[in-house]
Amino acid sequence: MTTRRAQNEKLILYTRNWCGYCELVKRAAEELGLTLEARNIWENPDWSSELATARGRLTVPVLRIDSANQASEWISESRVIIQFLTNYHERAPVRSPDDATWLAKPPI
Repeated sequence: MTTRRAQNEKLILYTRNWCGYCELVKRAAEELGLTLEARNIWENPDWSSELATARGRLTVPVLRIDSANQASEWISESRVIIQFLTNYHERAPVRSPDDATWLAKPPI
């Protein structure tokens, strides 16, 4: 994954209620000072349909990165998303993907 990204990208996080892994990703983004558009697939059938069409299933969390050229990149799995967000934020401390201590806080 690339550390330096375009400034005009939009980060969209597909979530649902009662998803602890979704909360981990939201907390990581907040700690990094990143703004994500949260789309709860249980609250909007259009968002659920978008996710199912793109990924073939409704497993969350999934991060969608929309670039200026209208291309979308989709990332699933909370650890992979958090690592991407850490790399995305150029001032974030370097963390090893094998270091799970920074995920130790229980979900809200």
